[in-house]
Amino acid sequence: MAEDMELEYQFDFVYDGQKVFRGLLEAIANPGEIKSIRQESGKFEGKYAVLLALGCTLLDNEKKMYVEKNPNLSSELHSLTLCREDELKMADYVFLSSEMNYGSLEQILRNAKHGTYADPQESATVILSCESIQGKEPMTLMGPGIKGEKQISVYPYIKKTITLYGSLNIEYPLGIDMVFADKEGNLLGVPRLVKVKEQEEI
Repeated sequence: MAEDMELEYQFDFVYDGQKVFRGLLEAIANPGEIKSIRQESGKFEGKYAVLLALGCTLLDNEKKMYVEKNPNLSSELHSLTLCREDELKMADYVFLSSEMNYGSLEQILRNAKHGTYADPQESATVILSCESIQGKEPMTLMGPGIKGEKQISVYPYIKKTITLYGSLNIEYPLGIDMVFADKEGNLLGVPRLVKVKEQEEI
């Protein structure tokens, strides 16, 4: 089935997957900088093309995923990667295919896998679909990967999410990494220790 999907979408799991993975790593290593996987995600069809490209790069039959209220996306990701869905607290990768309200978003960020003190790297990466990355909402980021402070203008949902996550006061070195992805194939990575400057509120 996966081979049929690969042929249908013309996404090369090795060649295109490497490019997507490189873009994802660059996004996480450079918080606040927008990276693009537009060419690779364009080999999929439909509104979840970017999530499918990321899923085909990150998932396999040994990983666990959680897809919030989207059985069609979950089924497609499973068909392409053989990754099985599990409950939120067990998932290595969490896919949010639509923008969520404040309460639901808080529950996802609070209950996703944060790792342990012995193995903080055993935490989830949350992939959040949003309408756009760039926007008119000013935001100042601080933390690892940023020299001093980095000022950017983003889509409001992004600032809301990062600020909300910071308000959960998850103890170091625990946490989650977040990747925002828009429909144009743009990515914005936010590692667990990067936060919005304190005086900026939701």
